[in-house]
Amino acid sequence: MSQLQIVSNYLVDNLKHIKKIRSVRVMDEGAILVDVAHPRFHEDIMIYVVAGELSVGFIKKTLNANTNADRHTLYIVSLELIAPDGLHASMTRGLRLLLEGFAGRIYVYTVMGTQVHIFPVRVDRQGNLTPESPVRLEDLSGEYATFDDEYLLGVRKIAGFNPQSFSIEIETPVPEYLVPYFDRLDAPTSATISEVKRAYRRKARQNHPDTDPSPGATERMQAINEAYQRILEWMGDE
Repeated sequence: MSQLQIVSNYLVDNLKHIKKIRSVRVMDEGAILVDVAHPRFHEDIMIYVVAGELSVGFIKKTLNANTNADRHTLYIVSLELIAPDGLHASMTRGLRLLLEGFAGRIYVYTVMGTQVHIFPVRVDRQGNLTPESPVRLEDLSGEYATFDDEYLLGVRKIAGFNPQSFSIEIETPVPEYLVPYFDRLDAPTSATISEVKRAYRRKARQNHPDTDPSPGATERMQAINEAYQRILEWMGDE
């Protein structure tokens, strides 16, 4: 069995046992569609396990197609593919494009026997790698990225393994006047401060006038900023 198949099987077998995952479907070799449930919405996330060439054409095609289909995109790439020595990345055009959208970070996998390890690595401009802690599959969630590149321009839906902090809980009921502000951010009224901030970043990336040319973008952004400020004031985190 190839490493790609081992990693794909690992993801499918483990993701389907996570409570917030509603469904896991294998779409193609190395392509897995995951439906992630949140308190008030759900996200479709397409995961690509990449063992071959990481080309600009593949990245552009998949990001555009998935964003248009209202899906987030996540690439999990073989460490050997981007850095044969495990220490220094070959700074190909495809890797540079991914690093731009994923804030200088890429998810990689290694396989030792039947053991699969998935973890993010930071890549600096010289191609030096800084590994981070292994991911928790239950942290899978969607994000947004803004590209300003000759190959991609504008906002695309991406995904990653982003730990959620539950250390600060809201212990008092949310006043009724604040409920519309939570709705404006697509955040549940039970959200923690960290979850509110994450919801705000998501909405801001979607609606900022610099990336959203549609009419009313400025007014929508102002309304999002107002909601965010009102909620933080109530939470005591101005």
